[in-house]
Amino acid sequence: MENKLTFTKQNTLAVKGLAIVFLLTYHCFSNSARLYGHEVNFWPLSQDAVMMISRNMVHCVGIFAFLSVYGLTLSLKKQYEQYRFTGQEATLFVLKRYVNLVFLFLLPFFFCAGITFVLGMSRYSNGFWANITSVFMDMLGLGHLFDTQPLISTWWYLSLEVLLIVFVPFAVRFYKKYGWLTIAMVLLPGSFLLEKHVHLTKYLFVMPFAVCFADRNVLERLKAYAIVKNKVLNKLLKFVISAGLIVLMTLLFDSRWGLEHFEFALHGLIPVTVIYWAYEFLTDLPLVYPFLEFLGKRSADIFYCHTFVRAMWLKDVTYSFGHAFLIWLFLLAVSILISFILDVLRKLFHYRQITGAALNRIMEWAGQVL
Repeated sequence: MENKLTFTKQNTLAVKGLAIVFLLTYHCFSNSARLYGHEVNFWPLSQDAVMMISRNMVHCVGIFAFLSVYGLTLSLKKQYEQYRFTGQEATLFVLKRYVNLVFLFLLPFFFCAGITFVLGMSRYSNGFWANITSVFMDMLGLGHLFDTQPLISTWWYLSLEVLLIVFVPFAVRFYKKYGWLTIAMVLLPGSFLLEKHVHLTKYLFVMPFAVCFADRNVLERLKAYAIVKNKVLNKLLKFVISAGLIVLMTLLFDSRWGLEHFEFALHGLIPVTVIYWAYEFLTDLPLVYPFLEFLGKRSADIFYCHTFVRAMWLKDVTYSFGHAFLIWLFLLAVSILISFILDVLRKLFHYRQITGAALNRIMEWAGQVL
């Protein structure tokens, strides 16, 4: 049974879809400032309860980061047996993934920037040359790394994605030599050497987990593992244990003491546990799974554009619906609509063909130069 289980691309999309659900909820309701002064009904829960739950949905970042490193590790494993690659090969691997990331982002960038400039809502405000630099850095996904003025704060994640792409070959090499000890090698110094509450460092603990899980098929092995022989009881026990761990860790994360002492560890442990939980339980649900997979397919576009809808273009319209669920549903619907528009533009401009050809040219040139 263990060999038949696979954490497939469809499973990955479904988990990304769950992360999108978390992302929209977090950005809409994690604190009262995000309501922009609007009265919002949170029935059947209280506002405090919804905001507490929403705050913990910040772990969507760790989920996305884990899945990125997981996929990159599988690519390295498939391309290089026993992870035997040279420095040149590692450089070309990183360059290809980075350029592909930029190409995937460029169309949403110009779409969002264009509408924002037309509406007169641009946040670039540091003078001509500083603004040109900021635009360029945003386009390359490097704005948060170099602390330039961002068009929208949400795009900071692109800088984290760049870091993950660059670090993966090193993480894989450490893993190849030290195995599971890699997790402790990242956890211990990360807990007391890295500055707390910094976006680009506090999510790095997912990296060793993702590398180990991808190489050892840990998700599949956990799903195949039977605590007891009875299937129903086994599933129930797994649900109670995994859900209980998530609840305990999120309560610790939501406390000042827990965040002060275990922030780095929790930003790794909670996303990993949620991903396992989703793979174990959500992938078997006939209605939920297709919906999450659909969101996962459009997760990048939704991520790039949703904050513009919620915080800039349609801020008052979004929160005018009054009820939290209706606000969330409107934001999701508009974000999906934008994703469809971007798909039309991709087809109209033959975007994938053009960027694919450009990527091949860049890699050919880099292969000769390096």
